[in-house]
Amino acid sequence: MSVGWDASHGEFLIEDYYYFSKLKRIANGEGIEIYQEDDFKKLGEHDVIVFNYPEERFRSWEIKKIDSWLKKGKRIVFATYYGNMDSTAENINRVLTKLEIPIRINSDVVIDLENNAGDMMFPICRYKNYKVVMPCASSLTTNNNAFIVSDGVTHPSGAKNPVVGARYKDKGEVIVLGTCVFWDNYSLELLDNKVLALDILRC
Repeated sequence: MSVGWDASHGEFLIEDYYYFSKLKRIANGEGIEIYQEDDFKKLGEHDVIVFNYPEERFRSWEIKKIDSWLKKGKRIVFATYYGNMDSTAENINRVLTKLEIPIRINSDVVIDLENNAGDMMFPICRYKNYKVVMPCASSLTTNNNAFIVSDGVTHPSGAKNPVVGARYKDKGEVIVLGTCVFWDNYSLELLDNKVLALDILRC
């Protein structure tokens, strides 16, 4: 199993030891090799492709490449942060719009004053039969594609149980996450976050 971690759009990098050494070590222990790729075109050599907080806008030819990778059955992962920080939600939404994928990232923040991991910005969410912590997350708008849902949370709009992770399947698969830090060195140790992280990387 091979994962290409993009380094061409100003992302948080898997080779950043302080933030992501645990994720890389745990993945390697499960037979998942993660490669940081500076060359966008090399991402197509991998089974799973991760864009973890892309600060730079995707060019038209890159979106076409992503489309071709999906048609080949690859999994594409987009992860953002709350409040459209550094235009990451806008950059991802542009790709989703061009590819006609019915998922959008909202420019908000999901909070929970009671059901959290010690801070209202660390809401506890449901993933399958697991509980995961999704820190500093934006909510997503989608129809029938939710796979991570906040557990009883109310965010500033007053919405209950906002979606923070969505999956769209066709020939390939797109996973959109409202947060890019649920699998950093701190959050990876919380509740069942390791399970979620490995499931996303394991195609």
